[in-house]
Amino acid sequence: MPSSPASLVRSFSECGLQRVSQFSKRIIGGNEARFGEFPWQAHIRIKGYQCGGVLINHYFVATAAHCVYNAQLHHITVHLGEFDTKDTGDYHEPLPKETFRVLEKRLHPNFKYMLTQPDRYDIAVLRLNRPVHYQENILPICLPDPSDDFNGAVGVVAGWGKTDNSFGKTGTNILRKVMVPIINNDECLRWHHIKGIDVQLHFEMFCAGHSEGKMDACLGDSGGPLVVSKKGRWYLAGITSAGFGCAIDHQPGIYHKVSVTSSWVASSSKT
Repeated sequence: MPSSPASLVRSFSECGLQRVSQFSKRIIGGNEARFGEFPWQAHIRIKGYQCGGVLINHYFVATAAHCVYNAQLHHITVHLGEFDTKDTGDYHEPLPKETFRVLEKRLHPNFKYMLTQPDRYDIAVLRLNRPVHYQENILPICLPDPSDDFNGAVGVVAGWGKTDNSFGKTGTNILRKVMVPIINNDECLRWHHIKGIDVQLHFEMFCAGHSEGKMDACLGDSGGPLVVSKKGRWYLAGITSAGFGCAIDHQPGIYHKVSVTSSWVASSSKT
């Protein structure tokens, strides 16, 4: 029998592992990550703005399609193993980051940009200009099986996006993380209805957040991963996609559900 797309990725023994013990969301209300805690995390610079991303294998990084669909390739740079984006020297970074150019962007064929609603099939993969050398702070995430359902699980979102709702506030230079519970779409619709928001959710989307708000992803975290731990490894449950405000009560973040497109991600992440 042929291997499933997810098993192709899982065959890399490195996927979904953390090795920070070797070193002594748009994110609001979270905490600073440790160096190398999320070795699959990518920092993507696109001319005048930033997005998150996640390392899939030696040649490909996944991100939100809305981050890159209008971008020219020569304007995109991908940084792996990043922690302090300003290199202030205030934090111990025992291993360097690696910077890559992008040779090709592959958007999901069903991606649809929606002006006032969450984008449909908001996922893309970027082919890097050279192979990634795995090390303690640069390792790939595991892809979920198409049958995986993380509803009710607690996920972790990380990124360098805004850390509060202040107008004009820029992102943080230090990678931050926040834990968010994944809620079912009916509950998510009910929460938005409480706030008078008519949101359209589709089966390739899910919501994650706290009813009281306070902890969330925010502007600049789009494209970053929401990961869930299972049996000692971390799996890519979602890609940060949208939200009506940040860290506001009953307005959770909206994510692309990767299990729906994991077969496409696996097949599209081949050279």
